[in-house]
Amino acid sequence: MKKSPLLCFLSLVLLSDLASAALLTTFIASDLRDPMEISLAPNGDVFVVEREGRVLRVVPATGTMFVIGQVPVTALKEENKNSSWAREDGLLGITLDPDFAKNQRLYLYYSAADKMLNRLSRFSLKDGLLDLSSEQMLLEIPSDRRDRVCHHGGSLAFGKDGLLYLSTGDNTNPFESNGVAPIDDRDGHDHANAMRSAGNTNDLRGKVLRIKPTEKGYEIPEGNLFPTGNAKARPEIFVMGCRNPFRMSIDPKTNTVYWGEVGPDAGNPSDKGPAGHDEVNQAKTAGNHGWPFVIADNQPYPLVDFTNGTTGVMTDPKAPKNPSKLNTGLTDLPPARQALIWYPYADSEKFPLMGTGGRNAMAGPVFYYDAKRPHNILGEADDRSLITFEWMRNKAWKVKLDENENFVKMEVLLDGLQHPMDMEMAADGSLFLLEYGSEWYFNTNGRIRLILPDSGNQAPQVKIEDRGNKTYAVTVNDPENQKCEVVWYGTKGQKDAVLGKGENYTLNIDGVEQLRAVVTDEKGQRGIARVLLNAATMPELTFSFPKKPSAIGFGETLTFQVAGAMQEKDLVVRARYIAPTGHDAGGPVLPGEAAKLIEAKQCLACHQVDTNSVGPSYLNVAMRYRDDPAALKNLQKKLSTGGAGAWGEIPMPPQAAVNEQESAEILQAILGLSQGMAELKSKSAGELRMPAAPEGAAAGGAWEIIATAPMHTSAKIRIPAK
Repeated sequence: MKKSPLLCFLSLVLLSDLASAALLTTFIASDLRDPMEISLAPNGDVFVVEREGRVLRVVPATGTMFVIGQVPVTALKEENKNSSWAREDGLLGITLDPDFAKNQRLYLYYSAADKMLNRLSRFSLKDGLLDLSSEQMLLEIPSDRRDRVCHHGGSLAFGKDGLLYLSTGDNTNPFESNGVAPIDDRDGHDHANAMRSAGNTNDLRGKVLRIKPTEKGYEIPEGNLFPTGNAKARPEIFVMGCRNPFRMSIDPKTNTVYWGEVGPDAGNPSDKGPAGHDEVNQAKTAGNHGWPFVIADNQPYPLVDFTNGTTGVMTDPKAPKNPSKLNTGLTDLPPARQALIWYPYADSEKFPLMGTGGRNAMAGPVFYYDAKRPHNILGEADDRSLITFEWMRNKAWKVKLDENENFVKMEVLLDGLQHPMDMEMAADGSLFLLEYGSEWYFNTNGRIRLILPDSGNQAPQVKIEDRGNKTYAVTVNDPENQKCEVVWYGTKGQKDAVLGKGENYTLNIDGVEQLRAVVTDEKGQRGIARVLLNAATMPELTFSFPKKPSAIGFGETLTFQVAGAMQEKDLVVRARYIAPTGHDAGGPVLPGEAAKLIEAKQCLACHQVDTNSVGPSYLNVAMRYRDDPAALKNLQKKLSTGGAGAWGEIPMPPQAAVNEQESAEILQAILGLSQGMAELKSKSAGELRMPAAPEGAAAGGAWEIIATAPMHTSAKIRIPAK
């Protein structure tokens, strides 16, 4: 593995297009790898866990990031990213002990590496590091990992009563039921049957659990859904009937529990049940929230015979029953409770401000106005407002609640986020927002926002330039043109120190892993930039050419060889023509108006231009259908109705927000990416024929030749075009 410096900067953004007063965002941490959940320490530090097991501590004032531990977990790995095993496993949740300042304890929920289960454990910090030997297991929950089983939940939180809450998913394959209730009771299909988990009173999956931690383990508090002593009901259950409760928060005054419920994929209602909905749920007391027998505002599902597809008895939300042969709990279930907010892929008549598109509901903190604390991100009129957010739609909303915690109204609070993943409000009223990154897996661009009310003074924008020979320079842009102070910090292991001041710095200390410039203006606003030194990079692919031409023309061939440790079947070699315009964006680009439309319709939540995400890259779509005259018509139909299976297991929902004219514009732009492109797959040596000249092509320009393979740094070279 080669190592190289990685430069990044943490900028500040004025969010002035909000429905409420303007807010200021400062990015206090970046380069996170699939971050899952955060927890705030009394001293202001932010603890964060990542999917593949890292535990970090972030110091907001200086942007310092300490890696304090690595938990052994089972998790999907990039080298085997198409595996049907452990699709959503990993290090899932974190919360700090209410007495953390004194006892240095924290709680983690993770997919064990040594057993087929998810584990809730308590750990202690020792000298600032996670002491794995201190682990005290509280709960072990058996978990399927085979056959594309999903949904683990994993959010952790303490209530004001000192009770610990844990959300767990239904641990069920959602694909085999085609977007409706996964209640397949056939032999051999238990992985696709949520009646065995979420609908089972004797199973801890698909629940919100509530326990009272003790020195020796835990106790069952009063007020849970089932009392102790019932052989067919687990007393740890506070809420049952959850699909994938993700994320969760607890009202600091009333102890009411809120969570986002990720719903099923059906685009439209059918004889097998209602359209899929996501939910924001509220539990003032213990109860059953219905899954997999009801959804949304208690819309019921019928029983289905999966041997022939026929439907049977419709669920009665007031008296649901679990008839599954895999049910080890009670047959007669508590009455189902409807969601606080629910919405489908399409427009919601009840909650129109939710918009349209992909869905992944989450719940953040409840805001209470307090004139005595330093910060209030909302006004006094917004007292008692739940903040909810959406991983797919990249927005957050403020939801006004009345004195009985009933829904009054909602407004958009934040927009333009990057897969928001978790949200916590500090004691001083500041808001921390965790963003997962731009992809669905294997991100390296997760980040943490610190959100404050706009004081009229924006923080400096800062960027570091590597000038070679271990010399770095900082560029500062202060919106108010104030005088700024630059302080350089270095991090080595668990130590952080001031290295120097001024706009330039030459590193003369060995072993520094992270160099930061912290810039403070005259009124105390800070901007932070960071250089990650010795950041590991992936193994490289390299090109060689037996006879490298000085220039290549349209229709001519290029003989090449690619060296590297890649699997040849995964190798793709492409040529891209770059017109002699004097400018190149560094890769394929969509036309400006189409790019704006694609962003507005939230297509980038699942797709990137030239990088595969949960959906295929637009360039791969263009190359697959480049010779298909019916591609535009067929793809328009798929956008309208949804589809699955062409590119993988994740279904594409119907794009209800995209009309026929818009879909034509979007698809024409995507298919147009194949112009001026050539491709050869699964060959490490061969001849690549350049494409025919695009319409209106001028003489000159260049060819970009690129070789790509998973888990490898691409090889890239440019050759002049004739």
